[in-house]
Amino acid sequence: MARSNRENAAATRARILTSAQQLIRHRGLHCVTVDDVARAIGMTRGAVYGHFRSRAELLGALLSCAEADFATRLAPLARSGSGPGALERALAALLQGDDLARHVSLLAALLQHKCGDACELCPLRTRVLRAVGTLRATFTELLPAPSLAGLLVAHLWGLLSAHAMHLAPSGLSGCAAALAHLYQGHGVAPDAALSVSLSCRPDATFDPPLVRDTP
Repeated sequence: MARSNRENAAATRARILTSAQQLIRHRGLHCVTVDDVARAIGMTRGAVYGHFRSRAELLGALLSCAEADFATRLAPLARSGSGPGALERALAALLQGDDLARHVSLLAALLQHKCGDACELCPLRTRVLRAVGTLRATFTELLPAPSLAGLLVAHLWGLLSAHAMHLAPSGLSGCAAALAHLYQGHGVAPDAALSVSLSCRPDATFDPPLVRDTP
């Protein structure tokens, strides 16, 4: 009985997180409340608070999901080291599938957050910045010039953001080889970066972008 209750609680928690993630992706973080999340899955606000004591705790759980996704994708790199092909493997792992794009709206909102009087988001923003720093440090070990690491992180963010808005094709892992060649060969220039982004899947179809009503 206790096991069944735990499983039910875990399933409900997962439903709440999925609802929040989808609403944030379609409407933007600052336009989503706990009431919205509860309403989307037919729950009461009190029932949601039974799993998450505050909106900040709910958002923190979503951020933990994003952190876990990134960590899982980078784990093989830590085991295989920084030998030949390591950069391409890292990029392919990060861009494999479409799952990372689901986190973009949350991460973008936290990065753009400006602290107010009663701030619940600053600690979460700090976590995102720390993770970005870790990713940049990882790429620094794999690139011929440390200064390229920040540019590569920004390039990846642009690809994931475009994909999240349905402005880039699925299957971004097809970009890994081209990106690795571009950055390891020092051939980084705006026109080159654009050509890599557009040539990842030349046969892919594009969907219309999602409309957001964030401020």
